[in-house]
Amino acid sequence: MSNNISDNLRKLRGKKGYSLEKIARLADLSLNTIVKIENGVNQNPTIETLTKIAKSLEVGVDDLLEIAGIGEAKALQIVSALELTKCFYEELNPKDNLVLSAQDAILLTSDIIVHPREIFGPAVELRAAGIILVHNHPSGDVTPSKQDIDVVQTLLEAGKIMGVNVIDFIIVSENNSHSFFSDLQTSDQKKIFYVSDGSQTSLFDLLGTSEPSYTPLVRKVHKAYFSPQERTHSGRFRLQNRRYLGNKYKLLGFIEDIVSEKCNGFESFCDIFAGTGVVGDRFNEKNIKIISNDILASNYFAIKAFLGTSDVNLNSIEEKILSLNSLEAKEDNYFSTHFGNTYFTLENARKIGAIRERIEAIANNENEKAVLIASLLYAVDKVVNTVGHYDAFRKTLDTVQSLRLLMPEFSSEDNQNNEIYREDANKLIRKISFDVLYIDPPYNSRQYSDAYHLLENLATWDKPPVHGIAKKMNRDHLKSEYCLKSAPEAFADLNYNYN
Repeated sequence: MSNNISDNLRKLRGKKGYSLEKIARLADLSLNTIVKIENGVNQNPTIETLTKIAKSLEVGVDDLLEIAGIGEAKALQIVSALELTKCFYEELNPKDNLVLSAQDAILLTSDIIVHPREIFGPAVELRAAGIILVHNHPSGDVTPSKQDIDVVQTLLEAGKIMGVNVIDFIIVSENNSHSFFSDLQTSDQKKIFYVSDGSQTSLFDLLGTSEPSYTPLVRKVHKAYFSPQERTHSGRFRLQNRRYLGNKYKLLGFIEDIVSEKCNGFESFCDIFAGTGVVGDRFNEKNIKIISNDILASNYFAIKAFLGTSDVNLNSIEEKILSLNSLEAKEDNYFSTHFGNTYFTLENARKIGAIRERIEAIANNENEKAVLIASLLYAVDKVVNTVGHYDAFRKTLDTVQSLRLLMPEFSSEDNQNNEIYREDANKLIRKISFDVLYIDPPYNSRQYSDAYHLLENLATWDKPPVHGIAKKMNRDHLKSEYCLKSAPEAFADLNYNYN
């Protein structure tokens, strides 16, 4: 960050005649924060802080032209971005508890560059499952420049590490546009869309990863890496066919290489913060015991169905899924009362509630219950009116396709020795033994129980009271220490007590 931030702030503040107290009030920041920036004590304020200050000062083109290094074109670009952001926020009612689909990132310096931290910071904060980037070419020529291509490659690498899909990079001008996603598809292949066959597709699937500059001492194992052509059979779904924050499905090949190199010959594999369970599923074979654990019931039932079910009549399950799909629900129920016409169409919400109630009656055992609930949860994820998680619903209810449950596709023969848990990881670690421990805890302050409260409510089916616009139940019992300041102590305890 440039050292002239304090000078620029002081100059703009003086021109506007604003006191430090007024800026703090308009920007919704503490006076101490403003004082530190103007006095040069804080030389690296966050993008969010700088944007709030820019808005409070009502920065115009003439103001920006007085800053060394900013010309007319750049000043117009910054002001246009601020106005666009301003219009965007004015269309939103903060009380609606909606997830923002864009976030402004405007600097008060001339050092305006594209950096992964600026792109993925808001994405992680908003718990976005994927991002689409839009870039303007004022010249009118939308042909990607070398810098554009380099930026895409850099962001792709960062996105893989962050677990955030880079779905597309679109260059726009006044009369034209260029989509990397569309351009990378060859004429002789089947047309691929952002969402195809129920699976999210992105630039990860269309752009190959360059070879590393080093030579890894890794023995490849027999399972294939992810392929965009890999699809489930019609009427079936797989464990990875859901949207989930931090999903490691696209990194499974990398994870497997490391495990193969460092832990060859193991007989048991523990995924103690399993999430979707795809990492454990990667190593699931008859001669390897998988121990998979997640505190959320909505994850537990899916993992139980795919990795923990060894004794189940699949023909009976298929008949029951057909009967659930044919169920008619014309009356309101707990689910439609709270989530209809917001997260779902009223018709789908009524059917979801009726199906969940029916599962309690027709499931003959815990295995059947897990498979039927997993089928419902995955079907719900295809018709929900959100951006991929459940912190809030989208204001426009345009996800109107009908709910349809599918059959899970898994091999029960591989699940004979597996153990599936729904416990606090730090308590479970004291009771189990394994050869390989894979640890992937939450890594920021946002709780997964907040992002998936609706699925958790549906999975447990305790029908608790819900509150607020987003209709969230009490989740205190699901809060993770790994999202709090106590995370280092929790991790140290986990590391100390494994067997």
